[in-house]
Amino acid sequence: MTYSHVLVGTDGSATAARAVAAAARAAAATGAPVVIVTAWQRHTADPPALSEESRYPGGSIAAMDAQWAIETTSDAAGVVRAHGVEDVRQVQAVGAPAEALLESAGTYPDALLVVGTAGLTERAERLIGNVPHQLTHHAPVDLLLCTGAHDQGWSRIALATDGSRTAARAVDRGLALARSVGAEATLLTVARSEGQGQKVLATAVDRGTGLEDLPQQVATDGDVVRGLGHAGADYDLLVIGNKGMSGPSRLLGSVSNRITHEVPTDLLLVNTTR
Repeated sequence: MTYSHVLVGTDGSATAARAVAAAARAAAATGAPVVIVTAWQRHTADPPALSEESRYPGGSIAAMDAQWAIETTSDAAGVVRAHGVEDVRQVQAVGAPAEALLESAGTYPDALLVVGTAGLTERAERLIGNVPHQLTHHAPVDLLLCTGAHDQGWSRIALATDGSRTAARAVDRGLALARSVGAEATLLTVARSEGQGQKVLATAVDRGTGLEDLPQQVATDGDVVRGLGHAGADYDLLVIGNKGMSGPSRLLGSVSNRITHEVPTDLLLVNTTR
């Protein structure tokens, strides 16, 4: 089993629906149970929207919010079960969505957390801290960011490496997922020249397990993020480690930090500190 659980956050939006579908596919392939999390918060002084009043006539604001959360997780559970996953749990949390997801991730330390990418590429959203942005920096588990570009699943997965031991952990995790879902995995690196890239890939193969027969690709570019972005666009899923996603490296603009905001495809951010 690649993951002990698959966690997915949903607010019922179209973006979240893609994350739910991706979580269902991953769970069906790996045999992991799914935990669906919906969080709600509102100041009690806020009046209910007209649409809520018509849907829940006479209900209190708190009751309407609670009912909405129940319906949202129930709808998502139906989607997950339609993919053949029988073990589905529903969590309705009161509070900030990011905090609720982080708390659930802390409960399941070997889980995969799946969310959509709404707002992740918007600079203003990043500054005020939207949900996927907060999770990229604080999730204690592997994080799958769904762009919606590959709603039919992943058939080609790129395992990014710079030859380091940290990257090796991400490659191993990504390869396990690729094998679970039946996808072709390619070992990918970015270098200034083909020769330099081949040396990096040789080091990665030596440090990994079962990488000898994988297809390999060297993206020759002076900028790693740009190179990963261009090369990654040809794949359904790009796998990278989360090195530099917290602490000083984050502030200085690590590769992992930058690529999370610019990735053109689904992204698996592997927590390499576990």
